[in-house]
Amino acid sequence: MNKQRKFTTKDLVFSSMFAAMCAISTYIHIPFGGAMVHLGSAFIFTIGIVFGGVYAAIAGAIGSAFFDIVMGSSAYTIWSFVIKGIAGFIVGVVAKGMWPEATQTAMASGQKKMLRAVLGCVLAAAWTLAGYVVAWWQVTGSFTIALANMPSSLLTSGAGMLVALLLAPKLRNILHL
Repeated sequence: MNKQRKFTTKDLVFSSMFAAMCAISTYIHIPFGGAMVHLGSAFIFTIGIVFGGVYAAIAGAIGSAFFDIVMGSSAYTIWSFVIKGIAGFIVGVVAKGMWPEATQTAMASGQKKMLRAVLGCVLAAAWTLAGYVVAWWQVTGSFTIALANMPSSLLTSGAGMLVALLLAPKLRNILHL
């Protein structure tokens, strides 16, 4: 019999904290030729690898959308909510599963965990790139501008993947996950 896990008060607190931390980490950015290369993706990827798809989806969706509202990019709020939420879900489910509890994936060897984490990050980065190309095209009305923004998305996802793959194993050890 398959018992479904319920969303608890602890889950609500963790999700809220992760969403706030996602918004803050998105604010930490490096100017790169007019583009914004930020650490928001690094945070979403790390949460997905360590805590699973549900937490990463909530953190990515709410944190990224909140950042857009606060920083005056409201035209992208709904786009970010959907794109980053699904990206978090993708990386989390592939790398860890739905929830942070020990799963078959969590008990796998270190090499297998790393391979799943890399695959999750790559799939999430591909989804993010495709989603934001459509978002940029719709918001700006120019497919050329959308394509011109691709390098910054790839840099952000690449930096995020690098940070997450270095940080996640250390957090797993500290948290015993």
